[in-house]
Amino acid sequence: MPFSESEENALYEAYLKAGDARLIVPPTSNAPSIDFSSGGDWRECRIWEGYLDASHILLKKALDDFPRANELVFPALFNLRHGMEVALKWHIRYAGGVIPNKAGHNLPALIEAFRRTADDLDDDATYIPYYVLERISELASIDPRSIMFRYSTEKDGSPVDINPKQWDLTRLYFSVSDLIVCLDDLSGKIDLSRDEEYQKFRRGE
Repeated sequence: MPFSESEENALYEAYLKAGDARLIVPPTSNAPSIDFSSGGDWRECRIWEGYLDASHILLKKALDDFPRANELVFPALFNLRHGMEVALKWHIRYAGGVIPNKAGHNLPALIEAFRRTADDLDDDATYIPYYVLERISELASIDPRSIMFRYSTEKDGSPVDINPKQWDLTRLYFSVSDLIVCLDDLSGKIDLSRDEEYQKFRRGE
């Protein structure tokens, strides 16, 4: 629940009076807190969902306060690029596939691994969201090494160029929105692709 300005001011005053300069402290009673006790698949799923949601929120803020687009678009696109990468890795594993050795930030290699995993599960590959893979491929071709939205220069000091030079912010915002919906829905489609009764129903058996 968002704070009103007066509530935020009161909380800030309490924060100042606490006299604790640490960044990370245990929560007091009833205070909002973050719990990292769960790991594994749960954690990785929260990571890619969080990066994509953060990208979407930042793009919305950039649209709402348009001049801020110049500063918010870099973390928005970094979050989008990294969220795509982690989402592909998570879904490959969830579907029983194998992530290629040294895949790292290589989105084309991850897309290919995802396709191979889908082919092994379902001859019709009905759950592959081609729209999603096309959008991921599009960003991969622009930022193949995952550096374009993190750094302004290469290690040798030469500039990191971004092409095309101008992007439609509204289209970017809605495309990311669609991408999040498709990826959130994908695990359910993977489950159905492995459900023999559902597959028989689809085949009319």
